[in-house]
Amino acid sequence: MLESPVTTSLEGKSSFPETHALSLGSGGVAMPKAVFQHVQEADVIFGAGASFTATGFGIRFPTNSDKTFIHNTLDPMDVNKNIHTDYPLVGDSKLTLEMLHAAVKERIRKPRGLTADVHKRIREQNDPWMAEWNPRLTSESKPLSPYRVIWDLMQVADVANTIITHDAGSPRDELSPFWRSVTPLSYIGWGKSTQLGYASASPWARSSRIPTSYVSTCGATRRSA
Repeated sequence: MLESPVTTSLEGKSSFPETHALSLGSGGVAMPKAVFQHVQEADVIFGAGASFTATGFGIRFPTNSDKTFIHNTLDPMDVNKNIHTDYPLVGDSKLTLEMLHAAVKERIRKPRGLTADVHKRIREQNDPWMAEWNPRLTSESKPLSPYRVIWDLMQVADVANTIITHDAGSPRDELSPFWRSVTPLSYIGWGKSTQLGYASASPWARSSRIPTSYVSTCGATRRSA
């Protein structure tokens, strides 16, 4: 109803379809141009289920600006930890979003007609960025570029039915900006000192999906559950 642009953290990637007209893509160490631009220029930022923790592995929000932050988190210790919060909403994200939806529905009773313009602006930012990266993604260089591995994987994989994760370091930062998740819980984003063991084991619970791991040797390993 708000027709506002949407981004996700690395851990939240796949919670919102990145093929949606309002999707900016996901944030992290590396991110699409539209994510960076909107974070810098937005006057209001609403984080749902986010800690807003200052980290080298996530979106760096400007702290010396007059932006208004609305912060929904389950942990009250997150509030005002790194980002000044104007409107803290402590509690379960699903319940918070349900209540927000009800409140907005009382005030906005018909579409605002903003989606086309928002989508156009996103394309104006992301299309040139993608064109700049396309030579790397389609490179015929030898040895094989990791970006080419990602590109070819995106062309052959059934993205909607694939659960994908990555190794730490460069594989994470190479994959996350370009892989466009469309299905909830289909991307396992992680970093810092997380152990890959538990991250890579979790997809096996969904036997109908194809678990895929993009690893540090710049190769992709696939197995059927």
